[in-house]
Amino acid sequence: MEQQEEKRLEVYKRRRGQSSSMSKPYSSFPLDLASEILLKLPAKSIVRSRCISKLWSSITTDPYFIKSFETRSLSKPSLLLFFKRMDKLCVFSFPQHHQNSNERYGNDSSPQPLDIYQMKCPKYFCFSFMESVHGLICFRKLATPIIWNPTMRQFLTLTKPDKTWRSIGYDPIEGKHKVVCLPGDKIWEDCRVLTLGSGQEQWRSIKTSLDHHPYTDSYGRCINGVLYYKAGIDNLSGQSQAVIMSFDVRSEKFHAITLPVDTIRGLLIAYEGRLALVHSDYDAEKHKWSDKSFPVPFSHTDPVLKAKFKLSGITDAGEFIYLPSTFLRSFYIKYYDPKRNSFRTVEFKGVADREFRHKSGLGNRRVYALQTFPNHMDNLISLCNT
Repeated sequence: MEQQEEKRLEVYKRRRGQSSSMSKPYSSFPLDLASEILLKLPAKSIVRSRCISKLWSSITTDPYFIKSFETRSLSKPSLLLFFKRMDKLCVFSFPQHHQNSNERYGNDSSPQPLDIYQMKCPKYFCFSFMESVHGLICFRKLATPIIWNPTMRQFLTLTKPDKTWRSIGYDPIEGKHKVVCLPGDKIWEDCRVLTLGSGQEQWRSIKTSLDHHPYTDSYGRCINGVLYYKAGIDNLSGQSQAVIMSFDVRSEKFHAITLPVDTIRGLLIAYEGRLALVHSDYDAEKHKWSDKSFPVPFSHTDPVLKAKFKLSGITDAGEFIYLPSTFLRSFYIKYYDPKRNSFRTVEFKGVADREFRHKSGLGNRRVYALQTFPNHMDNLISLCNT
């Protein structure tokens, strides 16, 4: 790992030396200082800076710079919210708050958005309860996987594999995203894997080592370089047995994890860095389940706000996120701390204001189907170069 970082640094230094003559007005400005300044900017400002000069574009598109920016972004996760309006996605990005007590934000202390934008989205696509994996999101258009980088405002439509169920994982050692596709309707002995940014878009066939089929109403959850998902295998009596399958993104090896009784219907999440089914968590290192009985509701009605909220995700801090079923111009998000058995409320004001509604064609209509991806990090990788 250290050798790879040293190699990236050497390549970065050579490119900076080559690019020093690209833009004479900036040639007297120390490149190390320019790089450090750019690293402190928000992602959208960095993307815009690429249009200022060839030198700045060279610095901010260099793999070493992108890797450094990712490292800093990991410590500043954001809450990515969006909803679909006709052929557009309306996207909002806010700092992810970790308050210790209930707090309603007023006009002056309301969370300020990191970014708000609209972009045209693919037709007939489908989102489900998924996650942002190191800045990238995988969803589907019919059976075709599509990768979305919200930071770069880009979609990448992959070639259609001959397997349907799909999810995305990230290998933190090699720094690579991989898309995994398996059949969701029958037992199969292999799957298809595609490595993003590998130079050519090509699906590879990987043996699963255990014949199984993922549940089509489930989804993958990537934790520390391992992709977990619910699946069924045939036991000795010929009956289907529910398990959790794990796929090591780096080694591309599969393993089956047995389940406690009557927990397969639980919500598959990452809780405090470990795999969990809402009320039971699994220690992937010790290979055992430990009970953590929290009264986590799947929906919540707030009598004061006169609104109903649904469970939509969980933060890295272990707080469950509840979104409203609909909103007009402002909305609340409820955070539930299972250890304290208490809710806190954050109000987001002026998100769909008059100007935004005019541009999006909302008029005075209410917004439905608001979705969120917690623990989202900015990623400067361009899907156009994948």
